[in-house]
Amino acid sequence: MTVAHPATRSSTIDRLLAAYPLLLAYIVLLILYAWQTTKHPTPWLFTDELQWADLSRGVAHHGVPEIRLQRQPFTSLYAYLIAPAWWASTTSAGYAAAKYINVAVMTASLFPAYALARLFVPRPAAIACGIATASVPALYFSALLIPEPFAYFWAALVLWLVARALVVRSRRAAVVAVVSLAIGPAVRSELAVLIVAAVVAVAILAATGTRGRALIGSWSWRERASAVLLLIGAAIFLGALGDHHSYTWQIGTHFDHRMFTYGLWAVGALTIGAGTLPVVVALAWLFGNRFRTIDDRVLGGLFVGAVLAFGMYTAVKASYLSTNFAIRVEERNLIYVAPVLFAVVARWAVAGRLRVVALAVSGAIVGYLLASTPYHNNEHFYSDAPGLSVLQWLNQRIYFTTTDAQRLLVGILAGSIVVVLLRGLAARRGFLRAIAAPAGALLAVAVIGWNLWGEIAAANASNSFSRTFVSIPLPRDWIDRATGKAPTMFIGQSLATSNEFWSIEFWNQSLQYVWSVDATAPKPGPSTTPNYLDTTGAVDPQIPVDWIVASPGVDPVGHRVESAGGLRLYHVPHPIRIADAEGGVSSDANWMSTSSWYYRFTSAGTEPGYATVSLSRAAACGSFTPSHVTIKLSSLRITPEPQAQPVAKKLLAVRHVTVRSNPCTANLVVRIPARTPYRIDVSAVGTFQPSQFDQRQLSTQITYGFEPAKKR
Repeated sequence: MTVAHPATRSSTIDRLLAAYPLLLAYIVLLILYAWQTTKHPTPWLFTDELQWADLSRGVAHHGVPEIRLQRQPFTSLYAYLIAPAWWASTTSAGYAAAKYINVAVMTASLFPAYALARLFVPRPAAIACGIATASVPALYFSALLIPEPFAYFWAALVLWLVARALVVRSRRAAVVAVVSLAIGPAVRSELAVLIVAAVVAVAILAATGTRGRALIGSWSWRERASAVLLLIGAAIFLGALGDHHSYTWQIGTHFDHRMFTYGLWAVGALTIGAGTLPVVVALAWLFGNRFRTIDDRVLGGLFVGAVLAFGMYTAVKASYLSTNFAIRVEERNLIYVAPVLFAVVARWAVAGRLRVVALAVSGAIVGYLLASTPYHNNEHFYSDAPGLSVLQWLNQRIYFTTTDAQRLLVGILAGSIVVVLLRGLAARRGFLRAIAAPAGALLAVAVIGWNLWGEIAAANASNSFSRTFVSIPLPRDWIDRATGKAPTMFIGQSLATSNEFWSIEFWNQSLQYVWSVDATAPKPGPSTTPNYLDTTGAVDPQIPVDWIVASPGVDPVGHRVESAGGLRLYHVPHPIRIADAEGGVSSDANWMSTSSWYYRFTSAGTEPGYATVSLSRAAACGSFTPSHVTIKLSSLRITPEPQAQPVAKKLLAVRHVTVRSNPCTANLVVRIPARTPYRIDVSAVGTFQPSQFDQRQLSTQITYGFEPAKKR
């Protein structure tokens, strides 16, 4: 029988006891964030979440990333990370599992953040650093199916491994750090900038070492000027290289003023979300850092590298987005500096000394950030800048105005400067050193508490926003249940940027083909606008499905099995045929703008009857401008390939009517004798805007139909 040596048992117990606070913090945060995800009923960040759900489902079921049965190029390991979640028997179980994976991974950033800080500070301060890293407002991202949760953990891991390699200086540590840097872009493309951060850190470490200082000290002023010019030339060359290889870089850097302004907005949002004091301390520590000891050189170099790399990326991205999407506060791309930011704060908390001039400069910079950053506090939720969520919470709960928020932040800034000065005084005066430890613990609790407040506020706002998307019928996977997850086609019209459509597609994995009759099927993934073989409505291509889900405005030939939320599920015969379809009609209340169309096919021969067009302003009575409507009925033909679309052949009849809001046209039905197949084109002169919030130009509510002659 082998008996463990007492020293070995003691060492093991010591390690377990040392790890206990960290593990306990991880479990507590894990429970909190996992519980928050249970209040997040459905995705809302479309099309991002649908794209990653589809890619990971492709990995889970076919071993490769797919969207709508089409194989996609590799973009991120995140699709593989959450793929096992979709082995669950239902979409709801898989969705819950994917969110739990996010939570477990993003919260685990606590461990590499602790390890990073532990290189420079004692264990208690490092534990606080790890907890703060896993408490930032950006942790609300763990409820969303996006790569940020995995990327946040990986960035923290890489920062630790790079710092460890620079401190330990062993070949093995260097190899591990390089491998982690190489894997980073496969986690999320933005993490490629970690390579830049590492290069900057190595350069600063080399320049501030004994040899580096001696070499630079031996240069003449001309040699130093040449070195500066060389660095400027290298920056210009790298910028030109970026222009050549990246369209985002080319456009983003072209608007340099936007880069500067929007980049500082992101830094300001991060400052507010972190609690202001960490950024004040980090900048003051950096400006006063003499870069003498190996710890200060490594930590300072890594901090400068991370801020420069992620800051530049964020500034360029924000500038680019302002040209093709919207002007946004893009804190979302800057969250990865949090681990090294808190490590610097922990380093200061232990030493307690900062230079007064450096503190004054830092306070001035942070004051500018707080004054110039848009707070968006009057909005319910601002997804790209979770650091602003506390200000939004204050506005919603106790009616904090923008002025109130600015005063609060200025007060926090002033308080932060006072705290730093008092900590410096305690470090110098022996009789105050006794209170340094409890004061430091209290400060850590305050910073972590502020960050957690922001995270909880952001998560609650995100969950509330998610609940507004719960508009599809229950159970949400009703199509999967009815078809047994058999391959199913969706076909509709006026689908562009439809959150309801994306929700349906997310919850029903059987929807593998997405078609639209008016080329409005939204991304992600491929979609089809069908061609037609003849006037019977037979579509081209014919696909191997027996089930079709149709939105209002499109009717396939088949047996209707179930209906929910305006959608209809058909079991269809082959060849697949369309009975009729319309376009230019909105999905909400059948409004048209200035034009719409309708065509009706026939199964065999021609069918006599009446084409009907119902017009109404019942939902817009009042003083709105009347619409003069022209209705044209034509026979139908199919254009030659490759278009093969149903178009007007011969004009058969024309009708002119006026639709008014005062007196209100309630239900004007125009009946025109017709034989199938036929096409109707409707145009309107005179439109109105419903409200300042709904800026569409509308004319009339319109409904198309056909009455066979035998029913008259």
